[in-house]
This record gives sequence, structure tokens and C-alpha cells, in this order.
Amino acid sequence: MSLKFRLKVLSFISFIIIGIDQLTKRWAYNELKFQSPIYYLSGLIKIIYAENRGAWGSMGSELDPVFHFFLLILIPCIALGAFSVYTLRNKKLTSLELYAYAFIISGGLGNIIDRILYGYVIDFLYIGYKSIGTNIFNIADVAIMFGVGVLVWQYFQQKLAEKNSTQES
Repeated sequence: MSLKFRLKVLSFISFIIIGIDQLTKRWAYNELKFQSPIYYLSGLIKIIYAENRGAWGSMGSELDPVFHFFLLILIPCIALGAFSVYTLRNKKLTSLELYAYAFIISGGLGNIIDRILYGYVIDFLYIGYKSIGTNIFNIADVAIMFGVGVLVWQYFQQKLAEKNSTQES
């Protein structure tokens, strides 16, 4: 697969994911910020506005501003840059890996945009039942988790295939 093709895939997926992510975050800001949560499916899904000044589950939200910048903006930017270079330069990537990395990079960029522009990430989705549930999340988080899930699934499929191959030999 050519560099041009990998660049087109990464650009296209990034455009779509970041666009949807930013549009839904603007919607959440405009429509949910000062509103009560909205419940669906007997409360299983909750739409609620939240400003996450930290990372996953608000970890690091109380950090000193200098550490906050390094840990939640600079290091993620460097990691996303390295991930992008790896994705674009690795000629051995499968199509599935290319798409998975594109989702991870796109989701990461969507959240970095918020951190740079506003100092926090806008979250608005929650799934849970009674005391068991997710953290509040957004579309960028869904893209990251989808990409990671695809890579984990592919890894286990590959290991299973290798195991079956050695057993047949």
C-alpha cells in the first residue's frame, strides 16, 4: 500500500472523525451546558455536559499548569505525531491496522484540539446502570477505543492463527 494511499486514508478518516467530534462538542456546549441530563433507555444512556480538565476519568485535572501542559498537551501531541509518522511510513501495515491507527490518531487530535483551544475536553455521553458505568466521554474517545479494540482483536486473531498453524505442522 502506497504512502499516498495511507495519507489519503488518514486524512479522510481524520476529517470525518474530527468533524463529527467537534460538531457534537459544539452541540453539547450550546444545548447541554446549563441543562439537566437527558436520559434514554430507562437511564442506561445519559446525555450530560461535562468539562474534563484532565485525562481519562479526569485524572490529572488538579495538576500544576506546567505539568498539565506537558502531560496532557505536549506529550500527547508528540505521541500522535509519532503515531502518524509510523502509520504513514510503515509499508507493512495491513488495511485493518491503517484504519485502526487512523481512528486512534483522529480521536486523539479531536481531544487535543479542545485542550489547546479551551483548556479542557468537552464530554457528554455516559452509559451505565445504577452504580456501574463508564466515565463521561465523547466521539473522539469512541474513535480511540474503536481503533484500540480493532488492534487488540487483530492481535488475538493473529496469535490464534499462529497457534493453529503450529499445531497443524
